[in-house]
Amino acid sequence: MADFLLEIGLDEIPARMIAGAEAELGRRVTELLTRERLLSEGAIVKTYSTPRRLAVLAEGVLAGQADTEEQLTGPSWKVAFKDGAPTAAAEAFAKKAGVAVDALEKVTTPKGEYVGAKVQRKGRSTAEILASDLPKEVLSIYWAKNMYWRAGKPERFVRPLRWLVALLDEAVVPLEIAGIAAGRTSRGHRILHGEKPVEIASAGGYFEALRRAKVVVGVSERSHLIRKALDKATRTVPGARWREDEPLVETVTHLTEWPSVILGDFEAEYLSLPEEVLVTVMRDHQKYFAVENAEGKLAPHFLAVLNTAEYRSGCRRRSDYPARECEGAAGTVQGRAVLLGF
Repeated sequence: MADFLLEIGLDEIPARMIAGAEAELGRRVTELLTRERLLSEGAIVKTYSTPRRLAVLAEGVLAGQADTEEQLTGPSWKVAFKDGAPTAAAEAFAKKAGVAVDALEKVTTPKGEYVGAKVQRKGRSTAEILASDLPKEVLSIYWAKNMYWRAGKPERFVRPLRWLVALLDEAVVPLEIAGIAAGRTSRGHRILHGEKPVEIASAGGYFEALRRAKVVVGVSERSHLIRKALDKATRTVPGARWREDEPLVETVTHLTEWPSVILGDFEAEYLSLPEEVLVTVMRDHQKYFAVENAEGKLAPHFLAVLNTAEYRSGCRRRSDYPARECEGAAGTVQGRAVLLGF
């Protein structure tokens, strides 16, 4: 048995479309492997996604199909044989079944006697089946909006395909989708790792290889990391707590590959505005989390989830930002009014 890994690399996918596509890709791969009798008992199929990739890891995949024997039934015996001699009907059935005429046998059924043949079907290898059938499954994924990106080519997808990884343990599966040949080369975080190639030695080493390239491929893991980071950042403000917002957590999870959180604040005078105005601007326009005080009232702070490395302790900026951007009280983000959209 082996592990099968498929990673589809893309330009950034709209966050709202990722979860559905991830689930559908997992379902299509599972159905294909099941239909072709390639999953062992107890096999597990897991799915992963980030803004730049959809991935499936199937554990417990067989090397190929088992050989099978199939009983075929043809025309009635009386039609196939006249006076013991085969007719054109018998010869045609034998040719279709791929056996010699003298290998045909009489099969008795409740409806009468018919010509039958036992046919040996040799199973195909897993790599052969995946190479021939998987591209069609991938290109059949439903997207609310998709696009052409190769002139004169028929395929459509949500964003252009940029790379493919297809591994059966250590071996590359020779499939091709939309002109992209599969290999073992992935890509890491666009900013933190750049466009340097990420070599995946085996399907089982996928997660650690991507983690070294600053990509957390598990959606649930990124969501957990974001929640922990939101808690940690909020604790720097005495008595404060971030306002629970599960849909926003899901959105920012699908917007990031290596998330971190910063705490910012805005001028307290803006609290004179209706709370709905402030929260809507932060949440819908900026994807910021609102912060409230111990009484449950809105506080002059916000939390932003970034798709980049952590900021320095005590300073809400990246280490390569100019020092003047971090002047003032620790934890303050400059340009507050701009951040809030006023």
